[in-house]
Amino acid sequence: MRTKCIVSPKNGGAKRKNENKTEELVSIILLSDSPGYRMKSYGAIPILQIGRQRLIDIQIESIKKTFVNFEIILCVGFDAEKVYKYIRTRHKNLNIRIVENQLYHSSNSCESLRLSLNNIWNDKVLICDGNLIFEPITLKSIDISKSGTLIEEHAHDTLEIGLNIENNIAQHFSFGARHTWSEILFLNNYEYIENLKKILLSYDNKNRFIFEALNELVNMNFKIATNINSKQVIKINNIKTYHNIKEKS
Repeated sequence: MRTKCIVSPKNGGAKRKNENKTEELVSIILLSDSPGYRMKSYGAIPILQIGRQRLIDIQIESIKKTFVNFEIILCVGFDAEKVYKYIRTRHKNLNIRIVENQLYHSSNSCESLRLSLNNIWNDKVLICDGNLIFEPITLKSIDISKSGTLIEEHAHDTLEIGLNIENNIAQHFSFGARHTWSEILFLNNYEYIENLKKILLSYDNKNRFIFEALNELVNMNFKIATNINSKQVIKINNIKTYHNIKEKS
């Protein structure tokens, strides 16, 4: 594992009074280690061209419009060097750390999340699938006063994982569950973060998906609240989805 740092002294932006932005330091993990299905020839997903921007540009723009004080931990794997060069050129003034999962081809999202969490010393962590296109209104749907996750108001083709809910608390994440998971998670205290890290440290979890680790966290009686996403996210996970997005952009 390698970590490359691109850091500015401003922690993602000048700290100022702004009622529409979250001013507490938030560590944002973008998990972008793997290529989409049959998409290796298109290059790393963070630097896919969408209209006049790259995917990572759209994500960073939404983050900047939501948070005053932030750091970004970008976990990459496939075509890591190209992503690093793009970030170094385009976003060198932002507080971004690049973490490389060099074993991305033989591990899964749990290992990438473990590596990312090991690079964070904050107690407020936002975890996002790095293949998502999301707008500021989506990030503003998160209640940062508690650990929680977002669900979609309507099911759609690009998101496969669901969850069952009782009294607005997540009960179980799985394929085919009733509600569609937006693949965005917020943790707001060390206890949740440290216990999730312990779960991820297990050898058996290196080839498992994040939703499976979250089920273990829920089974330990850690409560993950749910909020409805105000604006549907889109996940670029295959060629068809990418071409549909390009046609509309």
